[in-house]
Amino acid sequence: MIAYRRAFNYGTMPPPGGAVVNRSFHYQLVGFMSAMSQYFRDYTIGQVIRGSDQIDDRPFANIASVQRIGTDLRFNLDRASYGNILALTQEVGQYVQQILELLDSPDIKKSFDANTKWDVIEVVSERHLGGHAELSQRAKMAEAGRRVLQYIADNEFNTNIDLDTFYADNKPVGNQAEACIAAYRMTPEGRRFPGVTDQMRWAVGLSQRPPTRAVA
Repeated sequence: MIAYRRAFNYGTMPPPGGAVVNRSFHYQLVGFMSAMSQYFRDYTIGQVIRGSDQIDDRPFANIASVQRIGTDLRFNLDRASYGNILALTQEVGQYVQQILELLDSPDIKKSFDANTKWDVIEVVSERHLGGHAELSQRAKMAEAGRRVLQYIADNEFNTNIDLDTFYADNKPVGNQAEACIAAYRMTPEGRRFPGVTDQMRWAVGLSQRPPTRAVA
């Protein structure tokens, strides 16, 4: 939990003394998802306006925000984790496996009158953790986030990249970003998410646009 707090600034554990805490992780991750989503939305609008994929001019879309936020996110994550993200991932995976095996033991299941380990988790959540959590959105965010972070780790974010190549390589990641945002907006903390466009304006230091008033 301490390592999780240091690398991602999630949780309530106190960070270790003198450690570099990655306080910008969540903002940069949401910003990257928004930048990637905005890129493909702009690209789609550009295709509609220009009318055809066969036109020599590339449909309008800006890749600079995607590359800048992705580079900063990777740098801060590497610095806060001291380059040990892979080791932390393996250790957390082992802990989760041990916990699931423990919850699946016959005496634990008998104590909670449960048939499976998932029944144990549900009973414990209801009795001691304030209710059963909605896991569907969290599972999708975890899956999409893992894929996006893997993409960021493997990408050089070369500013001289061919734009057609950038589009082809990033299309799967764009789908994951949209899926993550859709799930995020269904969570309690994500319901305040202002939307991709306003989030991108905030990320680059611009004020959010005032809401449009309906004309009577």
